[in-house]
Amino acid sequence: MARLVRGAPDCGREPPGQLEVWSVAEPNDRFRRVFFEVFEALPRQGPGNRASAARALALCHALPPTPSILDLGCGVGGQTLILAELTSSIITAIDNHAPFIARLRSTVAARGLEQRIRPLVADMAAPGLPPGGFDLIWSEGALYQLGIEPALLVCRDLLRPCGHLAFTDAVWRKANPPEEVRAGFESDYPTMGFVNDVLAIVARSGFELLGHFALPDEAWWDDFYTPMQRRLDELRRKYSGDAETLALLGRIAREPELHRLYGDYYAYEFFVLRRAIQS
Repeated sequence: MARLVRGAPDCGREPPGQLEVWSVAEPNDRFRRVFFEVFEALPRQGPGNRASAARALALCHALPPTPSILDLGCGVGGQTLILAELTSSIITAIDNHAPFIARLRSTVAARGLEQRIRPLVADMAAPGLPPGGFDLIWSEGALYQLGIEPALLVCRDLLRPCGHLAFTDAVWRKANPPEEVRAGFESDYPTMGFVNDVLAIVARSGFELLGHFALPDEAWWDDFYTPMQRRLDELRRKYSGDAETLALLGRIAREPELHRLYGDYYAYEFFVLRRAIQS
């Protein structure tokens, strides 16, 4: 399911969501090759869009005129570039998958944004950045890799007092989802819960909730699944004589189809928080 694309998978293990999309009998090298050949070419590596980013940014009250922003798990920088359009900020963007960062650096150079966006290869758990250095941390679909509670502690330490955190996370909307959907998420995120479960973690993590909302369906299709389907078609033509690769591409293609059928069982929720003064 969408866990496939919530930031780059650790290159020492199978890609996230492998129960749904991948056969566990396949070698790791084959997992990585097909996975990245699809997702490195996409404009973003998970659900989201400009309108949702603008809505979340509007919930960040009392930011300085030019806030210092950190984008955690940036992928190829789809949301990073949106933040550059919506603000006048200096943005540090990190991801642990070097080809994602290489592509973002190329895009930044082509758009003349070198003075505003700094892409870095780094680990979200230990990014090597100064504590208390950011006014806003942004993370679309990546914090789950650390676990939401540990991720909030990392973010809290990187934020200035009263700094803001905006992140998306997958949540269940309905109980008892179809087994194929449940397995696709829970193979990578067994603690995935409902919105109230995330809010309970927020309440004990030194943050104040400013607001939250579910991503609309167009945030899944316009900049994510539709480009994914085009990329899959390109690769099917490229690998027309390779039955094994075609089978893996078919499994990846199952994800948007499952979302079309069962998207009412789950959502990506945007949470906007502020670091509590005393934390």
